[in-house]
This record gives sequence, C-alpha cells and structure tokens, in this order.
Amino acid sequence: MRIDFHIHSLHSHDAISTPKSIVESALRKGLGAIAITDHDSARGWKELDTLGKKANLLIIQGEELKLFEGKKFVGELMGLFLTEGIKSREYLEAIDEIHSQGALVGVPHPFDVFRNEFKRLEEAVELKKIDAIESINARCFREWFNAKAKAFAEKNSLPQIAGSDAHFPEEIGSAYTEVKADSLEDIKRMIKKNSTNVFGRKSSIKFHLKTFFAKNNLIKEKEY
Repeated sequence: MRIDFHIHSLHSHDAISTPKSIVESALRKGLGAIAITDHDSARGWKELDTLGKKANLLIIQGEELKLFEGKKFVGELMGLFLTEGIKSREYLEAIDEIHSQGALVGVPHPFDVFRNEFKRLEEAVELKKIDAIESINARCFREWFNAKAKAFAEKNSLPQIAGSDAHFPEEIGSAYTEVKADSLEDIKRMIKKNSTNVFGRKSSIKFHLKTFFAKNNLIKEKEY
C-alpha cells in the first residue's frame, strides 16, 4: 500500500484543497491511504473520513503542530493516527498527549532551514519521544535536506515516512511511503516495526508561489 503522510486541506491557512479534491487526487495517484495533517487543526477529519470510506481510501487523522517551550518556538511535529485534536502546544506535553491516544509522533522536514525545522530533535530522540522521521518531503527546496533526514533516521534506527506536504491537489502523491498493510492498524504496526520504504520527487517551485497566494487569500480552489 502507498501512503502520503503529509497533506493539507483548506483548513490550513495556506492551502486550498477541498476534502473532495484530496480524495479524488489520491485515488488517481494510486494511493491506498493518506494522512490529513492540517496546521493546528482537526476540522477536516470528519468530512475526509466520510469521503474516504465511500471511496475505499484509508484516512489517517493527523495534525502538524507548531510547538513551544514556554514562549520559545521550537518547531513543528506531526501527530499521526490521532483520535482527537491536540490541545497542548508545549512540545513535551503535546508529545505525551499524542502518545496517550496511542498515536505516533513524526518529524516533518526536520532539516529544512527555510521552514519550521524542529530544534529539539536530538533531545527528543534521546528521550525516546519520536516515532518516525519524514525522510522525504516533496516540498524540500534542497535535496540535501531530505538526504540529511534520511541519514539521521538511519543513524538512530528510526522509521522513515514520506509525504508530499501537498497544499494543492496536483501535489498529492509526489512523495509516499510503501508498506505491506490492509488497515490503519497494519500501517501503524509496520511503522513501529521500521518496515517502510519511502519514495518521492521534488515538487515544482510553482507550488511554493501558489502557497503564498493561498496564504494571502488571493487564490481559491475554484480558480485553481
């Protein structure tokens, strides 16, 4: 099964994809599952879950969270396989809240200096708080950002996942994780077993430009 572990919907401030267009694009790309990881939001889960069941597409409920230590911003982490939205934005509390749901903590684009790289990665790994490293993010502008993530995951024997970081339907599936699985529990189990394969290509720079327009409400999906 192919899974795109990093997708944003219109419930992220810088994306425009509707749940319907996300599901349709995922099916066209041959994906068996997708993770919806909106910025600090679980609002897209219900509609995507309903559409996913009708289309036989597994929906992984997730969030991409901006986390802090006191008032100090420390970067972003993803909660994956969540059952409810994460309330805390304190980084260790948020991680514990994710794990309390039986969910996994993933680190998106961990070495991308142009985005919100997670600044406490070494510490979190030492504390055994990290479950997976996003070793391919299709939106990483420099190839070595992903190469460094892959090397870090291998050095620390951490499972690797891949995601498109799609903000527009066309991007979905540009990076994906492949596992032997038939259910959400199977997927989670294979990650925990470190039995994943990751694939992907770099997204076009045009999507970064379109994200700027989306963030400033200058583009909507019907115009896209």
